[in-house]
Amino acid sequence: MSKRKPLTLAALRGTPKLPKIDHHIDSKEDNDEDFDDFDNAILELSEIEENVKFILTSLRLNSGIAPIVTKAMLYSQLGCKTQVDKDLTGLRKSNKIMRFPFRSSSVDYVMLFSDYITVLKQHLLTHNIASTKVIEALKKHCDVIYFSKVDLKGKICLSDDAIKSLTQDKLLLLNSNSTYEFSVPCAGNYIERLSQGRLRIVKVLQNRPSNEILEQELIDMKLKQCSLGIKFLLYDMIGNGQVKSVKCGMGNLIRLGKK
Repeated sequence: MSKRKPLTLAALRGTPKLPKIDHHIDSKEDNDEDFDDFDNAILELSEIEENVKFILTSLRLNSGIAPIVTKAMLYSQLGCKTQVDKDLTGLRKSNKIMRFPFRSSSVDYVMLFSDYITVLKQHLLTHNIASTKVIEALKKHCDVIYFSKVDLKGKICLSDDAIKSLTQDKLLLLNSNSTYEFSVPCAGNYIERLSQGRLRIVKVLQNRPSNEILEQELIDMKLKQCSLGIKFLLYDMIGNGQVKSVKCGMGNLIRLGKK
């Protein structure tokens, strides 16, 4: 089979509908037309790098908190979890993405490396820390997750004061074993809202006799705990197995998963 070129947003808008479940994501409540044709993408594993970038760029517009998405969202779009994990590792080593485990919940999330550098630069400049050496050092040691204080000073070119400032800003997290890891300052709020939305949707489904509900009916409920948007949450929940989506005559039917 000949290699297909990665699809862009402009290309997607002119691509005919494919016979698959329609789960586009909106940047506002759930009615923005920007992603009406999102699911028209033909996601081939040979093109995963460009498609991961596209998914991240598209989904991040919805959060209003940080340009991050969960791995589950990528699973729901790309399908093969093993291959996704493998390629995400490769993308991390080539400085394309930053990948973070969220320690207090079962959520792994991903951020474009360029977006992370933008956030990092802002904090470095705020504290009058020279950013060029730090960023170049981070690129060089991209495969390292945990750093000792000695490593941060020697390999990442951070002074004691810089380490203290970035820790206070939650750009660095101090672990119980005295190691540090880079983080996203605003990720906590994002994950909290994600967890609240997951729990609320599961509760709605559990209260239904058949444990299922039409997606549009779920949207119309305007659930207060689902501030990230129903469709955004469904991408994540489908990817982690909490719910399933089935096409029916009245639209998409959301069913409680076995997880």
